[in-house]
Amino acid sequence: MLPVDRVGRYAYPERDNHVSNRHERGWSVAMAGLGPYQTSVVDLAVLEEISDLMEEDFADLVHRFFKDAEDLLTQMDQGVAQGDAAVIHRAAHTLKSSAAALGAVGLSDRARHLESLGRAGVLADADAHLAAAHEQMRLVKETLERYLTEGS
Repeated sequence: MLPVDRVGRYAYPERDNHVSNRHERGWSVAMAGLGPYQTSVVDLAVLEEISDLMEEDFADLVHRFFKDAEDLLTQMDQGVAQGDAAVIHRAAHTLKSSAAALGAVGLSDRARHLESLGRAGVLADADAHLAAAHEQMRLVKETLERYLTEGS
C-alpha cells in the first residue's frame, strides 16, 4: 500500500514534483475539517485533479452534479415507493458513475449497492439503503461546498 500524503491522497512517486494549486494554497484535510470518515466520502486526489483541469468551470460542474444527483435520488425514492426495481436500477447506475467520476466514493458505493438490488429485483431493504445514500449525498454536498469556498 502506498503512503498517504498530508492532504489525504496516496503518494505516487511519479507525482512527487507536482503540487496542486489547492495544495500550494495550504488547503488540506485538516483545513477542510475532514476527519477519517469524511475522507472516505470524497477522494481528494480525484477532486483536486478535476478541479485543476476544470479551473473556473469546476464550481459549475459540482453544482450540476448536486442537481443531477438529487434528481436521481428522487427517482429512486419513487421507485422504492412504487416497487419498481427497474427505475432503481437505472437511476442508481447513473448515480454510481457520476459520483465516482467526481470522487464521491461513499455515494458511489451506496449507489452500486442499490443498482445491484434493482438489477436483482430485491427491494426488501432498498428503503434503508436509499436512506444511507441520501445521507452520503448530504455529506458529499457539505464536503464539496466547503471545498469550493475554502479551497478556491
